[in-house]
Amino acid sequence: MTRTVAGLALALIGAVPPADLDRVTREVARAERRWDGDAAVAALTNARALARSAPGPAAAALQIRAGLLTAELLRVRFERAAGGPAGERERLGQQIDAFAEEALALLVAQPESSERYRLEADLLATMIRSDFRAKKYEARFNAAVARARELDPANPRALVAAAKPFLFAPPGRGRDPARGIELLDRALALDRRLEAALLLRAFAREQLGDRVGAEADWRTALGFNPDCAPAREALAGSPAPR
Repeated sequence: MTRTVAGLALALIGAVPPADLDRVTREVARAERRWDGDAAVAALTNARALARSAPGPAAAALQIRAGLLTAELLRVRFERAAGGPAGERERLGQQIDAFAEEALALLVAQPESSERYRLEADLLATMIRSDFRAKKYEARFNAAVARARELDPANPRALVAAAKPFLFAPPGRGRDPARGIELLDRALALDRRLEAALLLRAFAREQLGDRVGAEADWRTALGFNPDCAPAREALAGSPAPR
């Protein structure tokens, strides 16, 4: 096969030349820091190529991390598309599920650890977008959170995962922002720079009418990460288009 034909074959299957683990790790971290969904998709593509060319635990773990990031950032787009064309939300929902299910399949081979179950919980959370889906995934989500916390009670990201149902459940169906804040306070006591915990606590405080507290969390998040788009947009008063 000539070099040109080989290059065409790679393009047709959506692959990229083998990438260095450190480089792809930096790509994922950059997309995460900038809240850049397009960059996350590109980093995931490179992580897949890396896992194919140099399979191993580190490459698989990176592909899972990139898959979760991509699903979470597309979930942000899904929420922002509320009120827009139904077809757009349906397309985003299908993409979220595809990325989440791919990462969940890879998790099966990962060694048992608190982080393994925390990742499972967060991946499932991206797929819960309706009452029907909440019922479908609730038991597995709760089991993953419980196992993550059992294996490492001091895992701050597991505490963040545990807080999510209290913030996003429908009113009268388990929503309890105050309880969510308690869990997020514990997570931040373990890692004061944890951006997800700061943003979720700001969201919970805003639900409770504490705009001053919410703004304090957004400013703290921006202090640690000047590229934190959700905090910047919340402080500006209206979301900027993505």
